[in-house]
Amino acid sequence: MDVLALRDNAKQQLQQIKDIETGVEYLKKVKAIEVYVKAEKKDAKLQNMVAEQKLRTQRILGQLIQEGQEKGEIAKQGESYGNSSCDQKEHEKPKTLDQLGISRKESSTFQTIANIPEEIFEAAIDEKNKETGKAESELTTTSMMKVANETKKQQRADELKEVVIEKTDKKYRVFYVDPPWKYNEVNHQTEGNFQSKTLGDHYPSLSIPELCELPIKDLAEDNAVMFFWVTSPLLEECFPVIKAWGFKYKTSMVWDKVKHNVGNYVSVRHEFLLICTKGSCTPDIKKLDDSVYSEERTEHSKKPEYFRTLIDRIYPVGNRIELFAREKASGWDKWGNEV
Repeated sequence: MDVLALRDNAKQQLQQIKDIETGVEYLKKVKAIEVYVKAEKKDAKLQNMVAEQKLRTQRILGQLIQEGQEKGEIAKQGESYGNSSCDQKEHEKPKTLDQLGISRKESSTFQTIANIPEEIFEAAIDEKNKETGKAESELTTTSMMKVANETKKQQRADELKEVVIEKTDKKYRVFYVDPPWKYNEVNHQTEGNFQSKTLGDHYPSLSIPELCELPIKDLAEDNAVMFFWVTSPLLEECFPVIKAWGFKYKTSMVWDKVKHNVGNYVSVRHEFLLICTKGSCTPDIKKLDDSVYSEERTEHSKKPEYFRTLIDRIYPVGNRIELFAREKASGWDKWGNEV
């Protein structure tokens, strides 16, 4: 199969891929042509046409892998059938990815591309084809994986927003918030053993603009208070979120985590709990508590129960809600993907 045959029969060739073996063989041919057109420095339109065919083949393979795994015809990643029971006939055993000529990394890539909604996949290809000739217009597996990742992030953010919107029929006086910060987008290190990861490794994270867009303002009474967790590296970035939600910063508390952590300038072993208000909402109980509390940190992101108890004590009146909650607590409405 040469370049002209690929161009003239592209759609027909894809329609003939009914099984993984056929798809793998066709993908090898397309990759060989891709190497050729790049080596010969063919025009950008031709290169993108070949790259598009490769991506469409990868997408089909991803769909076939998923279908095969659902039917039990293909072993899922991590499953091994090398020592299956003697009662199980050889032809009944699910095929492994290795037997199909696909690496685990390729399988993951193909399935990720297959999971991109069709309209987004087609729009991404159209956009690159319109920009043919520009440095950033090249169609690649990497560029499509970026589309897949952005789509997944947006879907997770939309899911979180939907939960908030369902709550807008009720107003709250007291808020307790531990936002799922997206550290990698503000170019900061996280703390401790998580310094090379984003919070997305633990739960869906949101960027500053995404947090600002959440309709928290609609949940608050005219006079309300918000206790808002933020780490030291993100202190400056958090204020647009507070303002977008209709609150104003008043003061802060400090959680001394006792254990030392890494940092770029000092060992950052503390975290801030900002106290913000909408309208006028000073504590119902006038006794002043110490602004610094020490308790050794435990699991990732888990905050000491001391702070919730303090809030309940100084603000005993009014509806209360915890945003991005991880567990339920008596007297509090909650929403979050882990509750």
